[in-house]
Amino acid sequence: MWAPRPVLFRGSLHWNSMEDGSRSNMIMVFNTTAESFREMPAPVVFCGVDLFEMDGMLAMSSFNDVATTIDIWMMQDYESEVWALKCRVELLVTNLGAQFGIYTQYRNVVATSWDGEVLVLAKFEDRLLQIDIHGKLVASFHCRGLDFS
Repeated sequence: MWAPRPVLFRGSLHWNSMEDGSRSNMIMVFNTTAESFREMPAPVVFCGVDLFEMDGMLAMSSFNDVATTIDIWMMQDYESEVWALKCRVELLVTNLGAQFGIYTQYRNVVATSWDGEVLVLAKFEDRLLQIDIHGKLVASFHCRGLDFS
């Protein structure tokens, strides 16, 4: 069973409450000081949802059903719970297939923040690929047994 990892932001733990196969627009928030739970709205997304902090803001990544597009959302106003789409990363899957001989449909994609920039990691078979926000390959690593969980 997969459990989302929490993100500590503004003294509260945040989890995406999306269940497998469902679309959700809610984030569960646990205030560590008041020891209380609440829900906050999130963008309606498809799958592959991950929360992280970027540039002092709560951020969310999600990808489409076939993991060819990753959306990066930023919470522009935490008190008003306003989200904005920061960028959409198109993974050049056909180019990657031709370059590495990777033609499988199975992918594991994670987007996060690194030094204020969006970092996209995609696992295709036994390769870990670092992709920039323009969908271009930055680095490739050959690996076995890598797990994003």
